[in-house]
Order: sequence, then C-alpha cells, then structure tokens
Amino acid sequence: MEGSYRIGEIADLTGVSKRTVDYYTNLGLLNPIRSESNYRYYTAGCLVRLKMIEALKMKRLTLGEIKKELSLLDVDKQIHDNVKKTDNVPSINLVRKQIRQLEEQIAQLQPVIPGNKEQVLELKNGIMLQSLALVQTLTLYIKDISSYL
Repeated sequence: MEGSYRIGEIADLTGVSKRTVDYYTNLGLLNPIRSESNYRYYTAGCLVRLKMIEALKMKRLTLGEIKKELSLLDVDKQIHDNVKKTDNVPSINLVRKQIRQLEEQIAQLQPVIPGNKEQVLELKNGIMLQSLALVQTLTLYIKDISSYL
C-alpha cells in the first residue's frame, strides 16, 4: 500500500521495537489499516502519532494518560472536520458582504428621512447593533478556526 508502512518500517523510522509498535496497537494507541491479506499497514498519521507517544513518554506520562491525551486530540480533529463540513458557519466574506449591505442601507435611508433625525438615529442604532453582532460572530469564528491551525 502506497503511503503506508509495515510494522518493521514504522519501528525503524521511530526507533522503537516492533514489539512496542504491536503493544501500542493492542492498547488502541495506534490504528493501522488491515490489508486483504490481513497485514497491518501504518499511515503517516500513525507515524506522527507514534512519535508523539514517545515524546509524551519522555515527559513521564503513563500509557493511560497518553491514551487520554490522544483521545482529546482525536475529538478536536473530529470537531475541526465537522466545522469544515458545516455550512452554518459564516465565512469571512459572507460577514463582510452583510456589513456592506447594512452600510448601503444606512446610506439609502439618510436622504429618505431628512426631517426626522430621531428615526434616522434609531435606524442607525439598529443597523449598528446588527453590525456589532456580525463582528462578534466573525471574531468567534476566527478564534474557533485559529484553535485548529
């Protein structure tokens, strides 16, 4: 399989024994792909994960603690993947477009009601509140996206 490694190859690349790779696989720390002939093939993601396991072991974390850390990373990845798939998350361009539309509405309303400044001010305040809500949404969106980068 292209782009994947057999147990000996991944062991050599990371400097651990084949037995260690097998042990981590049995614990569920690594998830290889099974071929039709039932060989285990480890992806580049498994290679990175194995290096991460070894780095966490150097920090004296137990394998149980490492498994918890890795499961948190897996959950984060799932959330990130779901955010990518979700159409409900506004894009930066969409928010910019909505702000431009609100600004155009302000410009159109100003000459229509020149005599009633109170109504114009009220409309401006309403539109400004909508703009503020859009900016807050954009800020939350950027924070959410930046946590996955």
